Amino acid sequence: MTQTVETGEVHFFYRAKLDAGKVAGPDDLQRLFLALVPDDRGLARLFVVGRKVLPEIRPGQSHPTERDWLLLIMVDEPARVGSALHPVQYETKGRGERKEPEAVPVGSGRYAIAPHGDATQLAYLLTAPERPGKAQEALGIRQEARYVLAVRNPSVRVEGFPEERPDYPEDLAESFADERWIDISDPRLLDYENAQLVLIGARAEIAPLDLDLGGRPDVFSTFGIDRGEWTDTPLKDGNFALPEGAPEPVAPKGDRSKGGRRGGAAARETDSAAGAAAALEGISFPSDRAGLVGTARDNDAPEEVIRLLEEIPDRKFRTMADVTEAIGEVR
Repeated sequence: MTQTVETGEVHFFYRAKLDAGKVAGPDDLQRLFLALVPDDRGLARLFVVGRKVLPEIRPGQSHPTERDWLLLIMVDEPARVGSALHPVQYETKGRGERKEPEAVPVGSGRYAIAPHGDATQLAYLLTAPERPGKAQEALGIRQEARYVLAVRNPSVRVEGFPEERPDYPEDLAESFADERWIDISDPRLLDYENAQLVLIGARAEIAPLDLDLGGRPDVFSTFGIDRGEWTDTPLKDGNFALPEGAPEPVAPKGDRSKGGRRGGAAARETDSAAGAAAALEGISFPSDRAGLVGTARDNDAPEEVIRLLEEIPDRKFRTMADVTEAIGEVR
């Protein structure tokens, strides 16, 4: 049996764009989420997947689509993470009341993080749906797969990755030394919000790792969400479904902003702050607030990210770090 760093439940969710008339692929989504719920720890981790699709797996090839970033946006009890996946209702300037749809579950299974060769890998086995359908295929969610998984040194800037940084305690911060990336030998590296990981496609099967990934996790009971009010079509037949919008909306400044029991800085509006760097891709600094908002709109950023940028103080921003600091002032 392969020695593991951690085992647990893995779940995938997508959040459709506002007022989406259909969902057929990544272009119709605001975010793709990956959630890890380690066994016997009473916590769940919620990650944003950078490109809204899991990395490709191309045997014998090396291609940019084989890697992507993950940003850890919330670490908390599973039920509280479930609350962050509810619809969000808020007021916008000029558009009145808006409601962001709930995150739809699109895959569930079991995972393990284990050493393999000179790296650590994330391996998972999907149990719902029983066979991947059109939704899973469009999002790169396979029946089973392995990915190389490494954590970014928060003191090293990496092009194309968000600017957020985790508030690691001294012993974990020292484990990076001068390395740009390190393996996950200590699962606590994944317990601090704003941690950033690289995910690289390795193999489309979990072999030769000898893992016991038995069990059929239930996303509804794990996260405390109501099966009768939440669409489960992607988990049953593998097809995309529009969110039903039936659960009671959660205000943006409610439970969603109170994560981080183990992670230092409190979680902000889950995917709002996490998406700020992506929304400003291509911006030329220095810039003022209007320039930030304009760039975000040009990049078709989610409404909640635009709303967040509209709330920050109006001043000159010379770097993305300045923007992140301003976001912290209003959250």
